[in-house]
Amino acid sequence: MKFDELTIHTTTAGSEVVSGVIFNEGVSCFSVEDPRDLMELLENKYVPVDYVEEGLMRDDGDVIVRVYLAQNEQGQIQREGILAGIERLKAGGEDWLGSLATELAVTDEKDWENNWKQYFHPLPIGEKFLVVPSWEREDGNGRTVIEIDPASSFGTGRHETTALCLEAIETLEPEGKEILDMGCGSGILGIGAALLGAKHIDAVDIDMVAARIAGENAEKNNLPEGKMDVFCGNVLSDKQLWDEFAAKEYDIILANIVADIISDMLPLFDSCLKKEGKMVCSGIISPRKDFVLEALDANGFEVEELKEKNDWVAIKCRKK
Repeated sequence: MKFDELTIHTTTAGSEVVSGVIFNEGVSCFSVEDPRDLMELLENKYVPVDYVEEGLMRDDGDVIVRVYLAQNEQGQIQREGILAGIERLKAGGEDWLGSLATELAVTDEKDWENNWKQYFHPLPIGEKFLVVPSWEREDGNGRTVIEIDPASSFGTGRHETTALCLEAIETLEPEGKEILDMGCGSGILGIGAALLGAKHIDAVDIDMVAARIAGENAEKNNLPEGKMDVFCGNVLSDKQLWDEFAAKEYDIILANIVADIISDMLPLFDSCLKKEGKMVCSGIISPRKDFVLEALDANGFEVEELKEKNDWVAIKCRKK
């Protein structure tokens, strides 16, 4: 399968803002190549030094964000939205965002896989999880192993929002519970909950490729058939899909999306979350934190915990 590869040059701090622009267009197919992250990997006991390949350690200081967009109508709309967002950032004239130079090329799915494989190695998250790529074998050293191939979909655990959500899942005691994973990307959150004993997961993503990959990752983790059902669609524009989920009841909702979309979906979450049910909202940049907190309060949710990591926010709340 061919993809349009949009490359954006930024900085470590700027990558967080650029990621927000990408998230806001409903895109889950992107990678962030930050030399700082590679140094952290080398300090990780799970990653031997001989993993480092020639050329990965750049000395130009750039953080490279690569966005992978399907060559179809949806991908074209997303590309135009991202480029418009980058132009708005450029117009702001903030030096700390870097050059924000963009490049467009065509790549094959296999090329994308080879790209992210250079940066994806076993990663411990929280107290319970170890995220590993499928081409490596780890016993977890007592941790629950999540085997993930993100392929062209967001979600390896390296991004702060994913890590914050997995840490929150540990505290939610998902065993025996019904869970909605809205904006599932690679499926990592729903799979993590399933491996901790969740009864059933509905995973939803607007991106067709992400939905396919989430299903494939569920199989890689040997989830029983019917344990995790994956849906592709936009509940905000598809009333039938909205109504389908609104009629269900969930103990836990995981929403790793963006601030505006979370706000728009709160009436749906209020409809389908059981009384005293718990929800985790993430994908939120720190400047948008107050906006989400106000929206949660207005829609009948009470905040239980707020955690921040490198200017990204995760909010754990419950239905009042």
